[in-house]
Amino acid sequence: MLRRVNIENYRGFQSYRMEGLTTVNLLVGRNNSGKTALLEAVHFLASDGDPAVLLAAASRREEVASGGREERLLPDVSHFFHGHDIAPGSRFTLASDQDVPPVTVEAVPLGDLDSDAELFEDARAVSSAFALKIQGGRHGARAEPAVLLSEEGALLVDPRRLPWRYPGKERRNGPPAAFIAPDSIGPVSLGTMWNHVLRGKQEGKVREAMRILEPDLEDIVLQAGEPMYRSYAGGSGVLVSFRGHQRRVPLGSTGDGMRRLLALSVSLIHARNGYLMIDEIDTGLHYSIMAKMWELVVRTARQSNIQVFATTHSADCVRGLGVLCKGSPDLREDVSVHKIERELDSNVRFSGAEVLDAVEQEIEIR
Repeated sequence: MLRRVNIENYRGFQSYRMEGLTTVNLLVGRNNSGKTALLEAVHFLASDGDPAVLLAAASRREEVASGGREERLLPDVSHFFHGHDIAPGSRFTLASDQDVPPVTVEAVPLGDLDSDAELFEDARAVSSAFALKIQGGRHGARAEPAVLLSEEGALLVDPRRLPWRYPGKERRNGPPAAFIAPDSIGPVSLGTMWNHVLRGKQEGKVREAMRILEPDLEDIVLQAGEPMYRSYAGGSGVLVSFRGHQRRVPLGSTGDGMRRLLALSVSLIHARNGYLMIDEIDTGLHYSIMAKMWELVVRTARQSNIQVFATTHSADCVRGLGVLCKGSPDLREDVSVHKIERELDSNVRFSGAEVLDAVEQEIEIR
């Protein structure tokens, strides 16, 4: 488990550290304080510097630059560097004090590479300026080639290749690390995680979790998509049934809260013995179920050896965590709240007991 994370020159943080991390960590702070950036940093570090994590983060933020003969949009990695500025010699580093080795991402001149960089055919119309090289992690020096960048910082990848297949041939070994965005998880990732649920015979746990919101939920199934839609829908759709109703209905018909609980419950099963990042954890959920949602997350994280990092803007979400700490004293040591302020060089930490005190005394800690 990560106890501390040090960040240098990543996004809006020239130098920052998060300390006093616990099993479940809730990040709070004003808009644009860097909460999501810290989730991304932890995800990249915990994923052993997997470049697919960078591609996914750029995609979620719509960070793209034009390139190629058809002026297609390509991932723009310049925004991962402090000041949104990238040139040969630019680098950012993520590190921890535990068993997870540090990872450094550096923009290097083409002449400094030990091996040829990789340039895909679709990007040959773009003049490359330098290359992106990832070093560190459990793998040390990378076996795969560095990837060429345009002058603007566009990552010259072939958009036809699936992100998790690039640039390595296989997923990284090591503990799982999942990221849930505010719009939950995509159909392809959901299908992969659901297969993991089926293999472990964990469907009952998913149903139990979703009954937090809909007590009459009877069953949940994933259906195969029509052939022409599989590339868009991940080959699956989610149907749910309720007691007293004969027909299954699409999950999307039940509202954002059910989608969020499905993403949470499936991801918690998938992330066993690993890490789970949840951006805006309260999205789509009513304030009245916040304490139950936190109990699901914290108890599962403790039982399944998962370290959770989540963000929120909601006072109700923090209050729900305080309610959990009051009703379940055994879980207090597993949770902490971290206030993020870009003006400081580290987080302001509140233990589970301090969160409870703040909620009971109506003290604002966001």
